[in-house]
Amino acid sequence: MDPLPLVSIVCPAFEEEEGLPIFHRALKAALAQLEHRFRFEIIFVDDGSQDRTLDVLKSLAQIDPTVSYLSLSRNFGHQAALTAGLEHARGDAVVSLDADLQHPPAVIAELLHQWQQGHDVVITIRGDDQRLPWLKRFTSKAFYRVMGFFSETEIRVATSDFRLLSRKALQALLQLKEQHRFMRGLVQWLGFVVKEIEFQPDERVAGKSKYTLRRMIRLASDGLFSFSRTPLRVPIWLSGFFFALALLHAVLAGVSWLRDTGAAWHYLLVIVNVGIGCVLGSVGVVGEYLGRVHEQVKQRPVYLLKECELRPLEVGVAQRREAA
Repeated sequence: MDPLPLVSIVCPAFEEEEGLPIFHRALKAALAQLEHRFRFEIIFVDDGSQDRTLDVLKSLAQIDPTVSYLSLSRNFGHQAALTAGLEHARGDAVVSLDADLQHPPAVIAELLHQWQQGHDVVITIRGDDQRLPWLKRFTSKAFYRVMGFFSETEIRVATSDFRLLSRKALQALLQLKEQHRFMRGLVQWLGFVVKEIEFQPDERVAGKSKYTLRRMIRLASDGLFSFSRTPLRVPIWLSGFFFALALLHAVLAGVSWLRDTGAAWHYLLVIVNVGIGCVLGSVGVVGEYLGRVHEQVKQRPVYLLKECELRPLEVGVAQRREAA
């Protein structure tokens, strides 16, 4: 008899010691409903946590033979931790979700159903969460609209890193070697037909969100600069605009000089100051792209492992046969 398909569940975690046992119980309860159709491995990725997250993961691995864990040498960021888990996943399909229960494990059943219907990529669209602060909801929507306007790759509004990838899609994704990784854009760039599923986020069970304003800005910049060359074209547009503006003010300055009103210098100072600001801003944009090229050519790894324990897949299979 052919073995059941293997599904890898990849869960990045950063300082989630309080919520991990609760998340693990909820995840196992959701997977228990599917064990007659699939085999599972669960890969937790500790993203350089400073609390007891790694100790909790080791404890979970001792009591659950399907749990493996990776521990990064320092905090490389959510996208790097997600990459580490995907690179070590061995399943025929891989589901990624955060370990704070805001990505409901119960949705995994629908993701797998869509995979069996022939979809290589199944993404989730996050419903509007009124529990979030107004400013965070507004900035999130604004980011996706800006990305949609500037990016050459379509990225759906409110998409998340809660998704399923088939083995074929995963192998294609792992060929992309960007240092600054915006996984939502990279998955869309692959070109596979995408199936969308909407979900309503659950409330965080413990701790607080690690996506600070600084981290959100960094993720947004990774998305914008990795998938759009429009910022490089902005200086060209600005140069044309300010050239026309300079001509206008030159005419106004000439009229003021002829009338001896003394206003010509004010016009000229405005032009000079605005022009300098645009030049410095343009240099900053070019510098951002050059900096990313510099980091890319150094070819440093996206992450480094401190510890790694991957359970042999045969363990889970043997136990399943004994139970049968």
